[in-house]
Amino acid sequence: MSGAFHRQGPGGSFIQESFHSSTDYPTYITWQTLSTDLSEKIRQGSLRLNRANTLEYASITEEAGEASPLINGRHKGKLAHSSVSTPAAQQGIGWTVATFLMVNTALGAGVLNYPAAYDRAGGILSATILQIAMMIMVGSTMLILGYCSDLNSDNTYHDVLMSTCGKRAQQLAAASILLSCYIICITFFIIIGDQFDRLFLSTYGADFCGKWYMNRQFTIPVTAFVFVMPLCYFQRLDFLKYASSLGIFVMLYPVFLTIYAYSTRTNEEVQVKTAPSSVIDVIVTMPVICFAYQAHEVVITIYSNLRDRRLANLAKCTVICMLALFVVYELSGTFGYITYGSTVKPDIMQMFDASDPWVIFGIAALNVKMITTYPLITFCGRGAFDGMYAEAVKLSADDYIQGERRRRLIITTGWFGTSLAVAVVIPSIGVVLELLGCLAAANVFIFPGMCLMGMAIKKDKFQLKHNKLIFCAGAVMTVFGVFIFGLVLVETLKEYFEVGSSHHLLCK
Repeated sequence: MSGAFHRQGPGGSFIQESFHSSTDYPTYITWQTLSTDLSEKIRQGSLRLNRANTLEYASITEEAGEASPLINGRHKGKLAHSSVSTPAAQQGIGWTVATFLMVNTALGAGVLNYPAAYDRAGGILSATILQIAMMIMVGSTMLILGYCSDLNSDNTYHDVLMSTCGKRAQQLAAASILLSCYIICITFFIIIGDQFDRLFLSTYGADFCGKWYMNRQFTIPVTAFVFVMPLCYFQRLDFLKYASSLGIFVMLYPVFLTIYAYSTRTNEEVQVKTAPSSVIDVIVTMPVICFAYQAHEVVITIYSNLRDRRLANLAKCTVICMLALFVVYELSGTFGYITYGSTVKPDIMQMFDASDPWVIFGIAALNVKMITTYPLITFCGRGAFDGMYAEAVKLSADDYIQGERRRRLIITTGWFGTSLAVAVVIPSIGVVLELLGCLAAANVFIFPGMCLMGMAIKKDKFQLKHNKLIFCAGAVMTVFGVFIFGLVLVETLKEYFEVGSSHHLLCK
């Protein structure tokens, strides 16, 4: 069996587990539980998830209780009664592999924007202090979600919201993840265009986009239709396993290039900030940092598949993940900013000389990373949309199963076409990452805060101590998240319509 959390026997090594885990785990999130009817039938055992993570009717023996063991079914007590099982998750993973998966989830396009974020935050010192504060808050809310999931043995982020806050909160969380996946896909296309721009600028000259075949309005769609689109319609994505596993190393390459650029720079002075220009600039930077660290969408799925599901193990994963990301982002932000100063662009790759073989290799590797990761994010977003649609129109189990192929084709085509169109219209990764930061603020602060308040309100169900303290903490987190979300959204849209995003382009 291959799958999201499959091991190669009891002697499986860290590398083997990582390779076999890194592709499938976001595709095995059980979005079907967004539908009340489907969720109930899954819990009853009349429906089950097959290896492709699609629903099918269970056999008579499975309904009678002879099915494969549930997630973490080996645990004693409350955790032995997890309600949903995926075939890929029955073996479990070690906490070291879980840490790798969390780092691989969080480490993405945000690393390209960090030097520009340092500039907006007011320089290295203020950006580092802000980053440490946000890192602590992000890690804390991940542990809060883990704690909440243990109270009802939930296995997904949206099901935690269902247990603590109800159906509307569950749907709202799913919508947030759906939008995050969609905007991330837009970001991937923009990054692909940026890499071609950098290559053509170095090899052809500053007026390269005067040639229609070098313009990003041509290069992005061609790359998307030829390489990305054919990968998006599959039910299973096992063939992308190794490309996904190596993705973390691809995203470390821009950090290497940043340090390399610093070591080979001339003695030209650059202008750097020593303090932020305004409080607003600091606040706007906060969600960008949140996005770079957050893995909240999958942390519960990973946690539920630990061989030893204990909050202490999740804490180890979270601390090591946060520290590893901090080192990577600090290197990228610091060396990128002191090398290019306030002239740094939202995508640090645009600052490098693409005539250098090291840079050419980085451009090629980054494009491969974007091409192979786009289908994975599409798979996750498509699942969220499908589950929300099933609940909205009250699809029966028969209709859901029989219409899976048609819905998959329609959703994927619409998802691909619209995300490509937006990427061509909005060419700056900075604007898109700030919008992603808004959603990250919701996932990091608003929803975990709602979970705490929901637990406090349902005190008879969860039997917690210090209900008032828990409720107040949740309220503070929620209000803070709403404030950050609203302010940054307004500032981002205001800046986009007043200044535009084309000023970041290498060729105008």
